[in-house]
Amino acid sequence: MLAERLQSSRLACSSTALPQLSIRHAARRVVVRLSAGDGAADNAKTASTASGTSFDWGSTAFPSYLQNTAARPFPCSEERRIAPDGTKTTWAREETLWEQIRREAQVDASEEPLLSSFLYASVLGHDTFEKALAFVLANRLANTTLLPTQLFEIFVDVLSTDDDMRCGALADVEAIRERDPACLSMVQALLYYKGYHAIQAQRIAHSLWGRGQRVMALALQSRMSEVFAVDIHPAARIGKGILLDHGTGVVIGETAVIGDNCSLLQNITLGGTGKETGDRHPKIGRNVLIGANATVLGNIQVGEGAQIAAGSLVLKPVRPHTMVAGSPAKEVGEVPVNNPARTMDHSAIKAIDDRAHPNGRLGSESSPPPGVRSAAAAAPAAKHASTPSPPPKAVAPPASSVAEVAAQRAAAAAAKSKGQTPGPELMPKPAPASGPARSPAPRIPLPPPTPSLYDRLTPPEPLRPGEGI
Repeated sequence: MLAERLQSSRLACSSTALPQLSIRHAARRVVVRLSAGDGAADNAKTASTASGTSFDWGSTAFPSYLQNTAARPFPCSEERRIAPDGTKTTWAREETLWEQIRREAQVDASEEPLLSSFLYASVLGHDTFEKALAFVLANRLANTTLLPTQLFEIFVDVLSTDDDMRCGALADVEAIRERDPACLSMVQALLYYKGYHAIQAQRIAHSLWGRGQRVMALALQSRMSEVFAVDIHPAARIGKGILLDHGTGVVIGETAVIGDNCSLLQNITLGGTGKETGDRHPKIGRNVLIGANATVLGNIQVGEGAQIAAGSLVLKPVRPHTMVAGSPAKEVGEVPVNNPARTMDHSAIKAIDDRAHPNGRLGSESSPPPGVRSAAAAAPAAKHASTPSPPPKAVAPPASSVAEVAAQRAAAAAAKSKGQTPGPELMPKPAPASGPARSPAPRIPLPPPTPSLYDRLTPPEPLRPGEGI
């Protein structure tokens, strides 16, 4: 049975004209050439454009932190192309990314024939990126009452008409591929990363929320929480180029805002401080890195390029390019890079020194040299030092006690000079305390012990001779 399924999968791949992969290794470059199979009339155009295509693994196989930290523009920042019917706007890089995702899916299908049907239905069977994304999300969020066909129609409609949201979905794929070293390809992020799925589902719910379809948006939020263990309110505003790594346990409130190019790890909470209404959730700037298990509460600002260490509880605003850690979080240093969310280096920190940042305040202009206190800080100490303190008052013991102690010390010294050990009567005794003598406290008699239950029992009479069991 398994052999028949594998054979049918191979036939399906050949019937859909999946390209055959031939890899030629070179010195530091891998050239991938795709050639169309037999009977590929309908895919001749795709095969001809893919034939002879080469790409450098230096820009596609390695995360960006191994190359550079320059910010890459979003796909929608390039020249737009209007569809002939005027219903859709595309960008040049959008088509490039979609072609690369298709090539990666074709490679995976050739390596794992058992997954060829899944890859064809999810990626290769669609002509646009938004249809592939809508198909993946519809099948992940569907249940017995929310059918995947119904969700697919809703998702395609939203993704096709909302250019900004589609641009964010493409930018998120690139962000995962660049920042996560465990991600081997963009098709892997599209198909298997639940953090990516949760962000895109929230984008669709946010679009529906803005259209007035709040019931459907809340239903998607509920399904997203059940399936992905990620709870993001549909009204939350999320920028482009977001990496939600792992994604489990993430909670983002209704009025929260997340800027572009941010990276968030698992078990992060962006919540309020109580039951108040209105604007009550954090505002995260651009290029911010938030570590695992971090909690940010209240309507506070987290500045651009800031970094929140793992396990921190942030209750106060965070200034730009500053790292905070602890519970409650405090400033521990400066972030040495402009975009920590892109480098994903959680240990990069520039320590605060007293010269550049006196009193723990970064960026102060009036900073004294090392080891010298400021005039404002030294003034109270100088004033205190200039005032002479009164000498301590000596308390003289009574005259009788002085003579007695002196006689005891002289007798003890004489006995010690003769090699004798002074007795207790010759040992110096402390001077008696001044004041009236205190009478010892009277003793309070203790009550007699209460007999226990066993004491109250009458002992049994001894057995007589001849009696017994």
